[in-house]
Formats: sequence, structure tokens, C-alpha cells
Amino acid sequence: MKSFYANHISCSQDDDVFTIGLADDELDPIDFVILSRFDEPDMAVNQHIGLLVNETEFEFHNAIESIRFFDTQMVIQLRASIVADELEYSSIHIELADQGDDLPRAIKHMFTGSSVQLKFN
Repeated sequence: MKSFYANHISCSQDDDVFTIGLADDELDPIDFVILSRFDEPDMAVNQHIGLLVNETEFEFHNAIESIRFFDTQMVIQLRASIVADELEYSSIHIELADQGDDLPRAIKHMFTGSSVQLKFN
């Protein structure tokens, strides 16, 4: 399990790519998760969604099984079959500094049409 406190949360749309970033620091992050979605008509929706973490230099695709929100925490459950060779964990627990409504709304937008299970408490 990977765990960190996200002091910085950002959501952006640049050209055809929608991005959500969660990091322990805005300018010099040590721990971070970047979720991205680009729309390609010839690919399955799950293949459009990327996951980048600080431990690797490349992006995983179709690597997220589920995302759960609790009061101040977000848990990303990874597909072990996709990440096992590169990561020593299969879940990411992120304490959220201030999630408001923007992050859950952005997560819903990003995963629309995918097989990723979303749960909001």
C-alpha cells in the first residue's frame, strides 16, 4: 500500500487530455499520482485512462480497478496484473487536504464509460 497526504490537488483540460493531479507538494513533490484521460475513437475507454506515480517514469493504462472516497481520504485500488512487475503495492491511500466537490466531480467525469468502480461516501 502506498500512502501520502495530498496538499495539492489540481484538475485541468489541455487540448484533448483531461488531467487530475494529487501531490504532497505543488512545486517539489515527492509523492504524487497523476490521472489522465485522452479520447481516442479506436480504443476502449479503459485504455484512454492513464496512471502515473512517482515510483515510475511511465504511465500505466487500464490499471485502476476502483476508486473509493471517504470523508478525507481517496483509495485507488490497482489491477495487480497490470502493475505487479513495476510497483510493490496494489492500492494507493491519499489523505486529501481539501477535496470540496471539485475532485469527486472530476473523478466522475474522467471515469465516465469505463469499468472502474466508483464509490462516494
